[in-house]
Amino acid sequence: MKVLFLVFAIVATLANATKVDYTGHKVIRVVPKTEVQLSFLLKLQEQAYDFWSSPSTLGAPVDIRISPSRYQFLVNLLNSVSLSHTIRFSDIGKQIEDEERAIILRRAMHSGRAFDFENYHTYPEIEAYVNELATTSSLVSSSVIGTTYEGRGIIMATISTGSSATKPVMYFECAMHAREWAAPATCLFMMNELTTKYGTDAEITALLDYADWLITPVSNPDGYDYTWTTDRLWRKNRSPNGGLCYGTDPNRNFDAGFGGPGASANGCSDTFHGPYAFSTEEASAMRDVIIANKGRVVAAVSIHTYSQLWMSPYGSQSTLPADYTEMYRVMGISVNALTATYGTVFQYGNIADTIYLASGGSIDWTYDAEGVLYSYALELRDTGLYGFELPPRLILPTATETFNGLKAMAKEIAAKLP
Repeated sequence: MKVLFLVFAIVATLANATKVDYTGHKVIRVVPKTEVQLSFLLKLQEQAYDFWSSPSTLGAPVDIRISPSRYQFLVNLLNSVSLSHTIRFSDIGKQIEDEERAIILRRAMHSGRAFDFENYHTYPEIEAYVNELATTSSLVSSSVIGTTYEGRGIIMATISTGSSATKPVMYFECAMHAREWAAPATCLFMMNELTTKYGTDAEITALLDYADWLITPVSNPDGYDYTWTTDRLWRKNRSPNGGLCYGTDPNRNFDAGFGGPGASANGCSDTFHGPYAFSTEEASAMRDVIIANKGRVVAAVSIHTYSQLWMSPYGSQSTLPADYTEMYRVMGISVNALTATYGTVFQYGNIADTIYLASGGSIDWTYDAEGVLYSYALELRDTGLYGFELPPRLILPTATETFNGLKAMAKEIAAKLP
């Protein structure tokens, strides 16, 4: 009874907090079947609508969140180009409330125990976990790789056997986009698996003996914190744009086709690329880590949600990279290992053709500027059933299958680049 009282008390507190209210907001799905419809959606995306999945190719579903007051207006616009729609979520506000209740209930049931890898955590909790791990595990050191506009440190864990300063490096970053909570949950799970199973699990032991694993569990701390305190669906960072709108998309801010297709010059857009490449602390922090380990980085992986995709460069153009055959081979092996875990189906290929054009992305930069052959972007579960509000009960299977895919990737890299 005491636990239930605590749960309902915290739910009431959350309900009274000053947060963006998404009651009655819908997510609709449209499928462009003509070039006119696709072009229309691409132009619509420039007008600060919240696209949960972006227009890419004919026949590819596009999800758009819309408020009750603008719903009919949007429907009329879609009708003008004969675009029909289906309603994926009739009330996003209720879905967010359900997510909050699930988080709080699990916290109450897990109170007083060790860090819970089957729940979502605030940024201060994640920082504390990484720092504690650095003090309790001889494999881990923590560092702050950058400081955000609001003054938060971007924390990174280095997981290493310490056997050589010239070992290969594998770099993983999560939550470049703030609302994608399943991504940092997956990174935290990976950290726990690597540190608790080294020396007992032959596969993990071999992979850590081969390479140092550098993991940034939350690449966009300001935006991530904002999703907890104010707006669950915030995507960008929180830097001011000189007008009424805030935030730059850090994953459009790298010097790789900067300002090209799939990035916006509109400061109110969710894909705003910023005034110049590497203007954001978030993109600059990742750049600095890669450059500091120049010549050692053999893999750079950016983890996102949602859509169930494993992708290689390029995002800025449909032209395939020179090393695409090898990239594609390793993607296929990785996806097969992921799918073998629970049967989850992933598509894989280059970003531009698999999901959409997205200029200024991190993995285009790591491949083109720094020569990191195995540069990949992942979109984890699901394909739209829950979207960004993946229930806590699905964290463990999502993280487990993803890590299995990444281990398969790492084994292929170790065999190719011993």
